[in-house]
Amino acid sequence: MVQDTNKRLQEYNSSLQQYNSNLQADTSKNGEIISKLQREKSAMMEAMTNLKDLNNSMKNQLDSSMSSQKEAIRVKEELRKEVECLRADLQQVREDRDQSVAQLNTLTAELATYSEQARKSSKDSELLRIKAAAFEETCSSQQEQIETLQKQLAVATEKLKHADVTAIEAMTGYESQKETIKDLEERLAYAEFQIIEADKLRKKLHNTILELKGNIRVFCRVRPFLSDTDSNGQEEAIISYPSSVENAGRGIDLMNQGQKCSFSYDKVFDHSASQDDVFVEMSQLVQSALDGYKVCIFAYGQTGSGKTYTMMGKPGRDQKGIIPRSLEQIFKTSQSLESQGWKYCMQASMLEIYNETIRDLLAPGRSSSEMPGGKQYTIKHDSQGNTTVSDLTTTNVFSTADVTSLLEKASHSRSVGKTQMNEQSSRSHFVFTLKIFGSNESTGQQVQGVLNLIDLAGSERLTKSGATGERLKETQAINKSLSALSDVIFAIAKNDDHVPFRNSKLTYLLQPCLGGDSKTLMFVNVSPEASSAGETLCSLRFASRVNACEIGVARRQTQSKSSSDNSNRLSYG
Repeated sequence: MVQDTNKRLQEYNSSLQQYNSNLQADTSKNGEIISKLQREKSAMMEAMTNLKDLNNSMKNQLDSSMSSQKEAIRVKEELRKEVECLRADLQQVREDRDQSVAQLNTLTAELATYSEQARKSSKDSELLRIKAAAFEETCSSQQEQIETLQKQLAVATEKLKHADVTAIEAMTGYESQKETIKDLEERLAYAEFQIIEADKLRKKLHNTILELKGNIRVFCRVRPFLSDTDSNGQEEAIISYPSSVENAGRGIDLMNQGQKCSFSYDKVFDHSASQDDVFVEMSQLVQSALDGYKVCIFAYGQTGSGKTYTMMGKPGRDQKGIIPRSLEQIFKTSQSLESQGWKYCMQASMLEIYNETIRDLLAPGRSSSEMPGGKQYTIKHDSQGNTTVSDLTTTNVFSTADVTSLLEKASHSRSVGKTQMNEQSSRSHFVFTLKIFGSNESTGQQVQGVLNLIDLAGSERLTKSGATGERLKETQAINKSLSALSDVIFAIAKNDDHVPFRNSKLTYLLQPCLGGDSKTLMFVNVSPEASSAGETLCSLRFASRVNACEIGVARRQTQSKSSSDNSNRLSYG
């Protein structure tokens, strides 16, 4: 288009130049004519001058030359008219020339404009040519891609045909699997229902088994000799274990002043029993706490008989006591129950009862050197059987590590003292309470259990302990509270209308956990030394009286008979 436009412009320019040349030729011709006319005019002027001269000279011949004059006048008039016409033509030629010049200027300006446009068009044409080359290259590349995609489309089409066949087969399999899944979901729902019902039945049977064993059970543990100097023949002979089938693992014989005293309990652990052996026998009670029951485990015995070792243990996995092992079982079992929808929350508190005064072992800044008195704590029971102690520090625990750190803190805060029976004698009742709150959103079940683990202060006769002053007051308070504990247990066993819970802070604190459907285990710890035979006899007699109690359900007949025999022996023990 630009080239065609340029060509037309060149043709137009050529025509303008031709026209301009023609105009210039006409102008030159007209100039010559004008010059000729001027020369003729000059000649005519000369002729007129001559004529005038002739007229003057021939005035006399005027009459004769009248006709010639008239003719001259006529010619003159014609010449004048012709000159006028020539002038008019000349004016018209000038106007045409001016118009042609104006048109020429206009055309020259247009030509310059068209030349500029042509230059720009040339640049644009070059850019368009470059773009066209790029487009051609892109088209060539896209053509190759199109060919590749067409090949891939052909392959994909073939695969799609196979996929359609496979999809049909998959849909058939899907429908079959859908039916299978539906059947499995129904079976799963039924299995979950069975699990829930089985868990309810397990809890019921577990509680029934523990009730058949007795809601108050008594275990006896004999401490091993502490040194080789104590292991002489006389020392080893004071405690023995009956070998009869009926009393195997349940009986213990004590030689005191030549008299043989026999006792029978729910379980007897000899001096070789490990911490694990002990915990296996009482682990079912810990499960009852998770099931929502109130559980109390006491460690009773004279000073130095191994109560604290039984309850707390020592560093090392095999040396762990009942408290850390119980917590490990609770946390492990609660985690395993999460798959069944159970969620548990644990709250721990630790206190000691020293001289009938409650002390918070987890209170900030608490230490064993703290003097008696200070903050007063009040025990309250609600209608649901829940116990609270005002201002007592309660801590949420999430792992055994949390409880271990609390136990270490409490052990440094507990009151101890020196007596003739023990260099480090516990002078207070240590009460560890773990409240367990469990809920199952899927079944709507909720449980609330309590696990009380109690390390009682060492029981000892005043004459044997040699206590005086402050230690005498401590020993009297300890023996009083232990006596109150036995009174409460016996009153519950006899179904008395009045149970003296308020006779001791210990019994009042544990009131909801004693009797009813609560579970109680007393660990009587005894020393094997002959020097402690009197204290051992007192501990075994006390445990035997507790063992004879019937709380919740009747105990086994054989055990009742054994308890009667033990009661008969109390008259001369």
